[in-house]
Amino acid sequence: MPTLSVRFIGGHYHATPWNKAQNEGAVEWPPSPWRLLRALIATGYAKLPDWQEGVPPPVARSLIERLASVLPAYKLPPTTGAHTRHYMPTDAKPTLVLDARAVVHPDHQPLLVYWPVDLPSEEHALFSALAVRLGYLGRAESWTECEAVSSPAICPDFSDGWTVPHDTDEPPPPHCDQLTLIAPASAPTYAAWLNTLPKPKSAKANNSAPAPTLFGALHVETSWLQKNGWSAPPGSRLVIYDRPTTNAITVAPPPKRAPQSRETVMFALLALSSSARSRSPMPLRERTLPQAELLHRANAAKVGALADSPDAVAELIGLDASREPITGHRHAHIFPLTLLAADNHLDHILIWAPGGLSGASQDVLRSLRKTYMKGGTGDVEVRFAGSGSLDEFRKIPALRHVLGEGKVWQSITPLVLPRHRKKSGRNTIEGQIREELTSRGFPAPETIDILNKESVAFRHFVRSRRTGKCPPENFGYAIRLTLPAFVSGPLAIGYGSHFGLGLFVPA
Repeated sequence: MPTLSVRFIGGHYHATPWNKAQNEGAVEWPPSPWRLLRALIATGYAKLPDWQEGVPPPVARSLIERLASVLPAYKLPPTTGAHTRHYMPTDAKPTLVLDARAVVHPDHQPLLVYWPVDLPSEEHALFSALAVRLGYLGRAESWTECEAVSSPAICPDFSDGWTVPHDTDEPPPPHCDQLTLIAPASAPTYAAWLNTLPKPKSAKANNSAPAPTLFGALHVETSWLQKNGWSAPPGSRLVIYDRPTTNAITVAPPPKRAPQSRETVMFALLALSSSARSRSPMPLRERTLPQAELLHRANAAKVGALADSPDAVAELIGLDASREPITGHRHAHIFPLTLLAADNHLDHILIWAPGGLSGASQDVLRSLRKTYMKGGTGDVEVRFAGSGSLDEFRKIPALRHVLGEGKVWQSITPLVLPRHRKKSGRNTIEGQIREELTSRGFPAPETIDILNKESVAFRHFVRSRRTGKCPPENFGYAIRLTLPAFVSGPLAIGYGSHFGLGLFVPA
């Protein structure tokens, strides 16, 4: 029994089923019997020396007619569907074209085509010669490596995973897909059909008549069919095949992106923008605290989808595994900043985590696309601008005022006291500032100056968080600190210091 092994060495098979348009995106899988026999005939004309005169030997006709007398069975390898879309230039306008294909891995099992018919030795030798020379199947880029192989030990059956012609006397088997393929009729059937056609009355009519043999009918070109009004090739028929559902063209799962390992960094920078041409829709500096809170809420909303566990991003959301607030000021500080223009509108947000931002935290920040503004109405676009160390971020000129070094520091956002102010003791303004600096590893200041005029200018800043505890005293101070030695920023202290309040820069 002749059995053809087909391996798609390019990994792709392109072929459009009969009665389907190319832009329908359908793929003829398996290759139809009509296509296979035409491919063998074309291979003979192209690659066998004794066919070069355009006259195939008699054994070629007998081989093709013998193969056409039966319907083959198929053993299909695993395949997935794919397509590309491109525009073809035309005189009027570019036309969208779909190029659908079946993706067949060349290392998987080959496609087997089994014809249940015995071949004489001469025909079997020709079949083997044609098989090994079959360079493509379907469209020319569907490269193949073919050979004639030994027949299966048992007769192919649907229960063994073969795609077989449907028995019209039986219902479809379970777990079956039925498909229609175009196949040639047998030579006697074709000859009998020809006898039923009216005889041509002229030489011109004779040119539009079907070929006198089935072998000739398999040579017919599409242009001849269209010119003479044939809706199907003479000598062809449509056959129903039963295909196991496991052998259908499947949809490939989305590729899993390998997790990208990122080194822990202290800083990340986010850029804010609006679709408007002017900067007026951007949030004002006075909304530093609520803008930082909104970003914090956006980060927390992303954690469940992007992080394996809250522990992986604890430094970003400020909560430990038991959902308790983290203490020690090692987790993230969110500093909304005005970097592009001195117009009092926020355009960037600096994230600073003294304990470091893990790769998972950076993934959360990279996934942000928008946050809200102006009291929660409207939104502003967010884009990840970069991450790095303190030395790397100091090279950014616009950040030198926050990350610089100095002995004298002055607040650019209001300092809100974390405890009730007293007239004496550790809870005076000076006492609370000293404790705040010490808790963050800064030396005790030599002098603390309260700037009355600048404090009044801070009166429009939002100083109380929307969620969480309210400040003991809803007042923002402008402070100038003189330290005993040079220290490096960032320097933020007081209530809401993790959300942009109490931020100092070198004076």
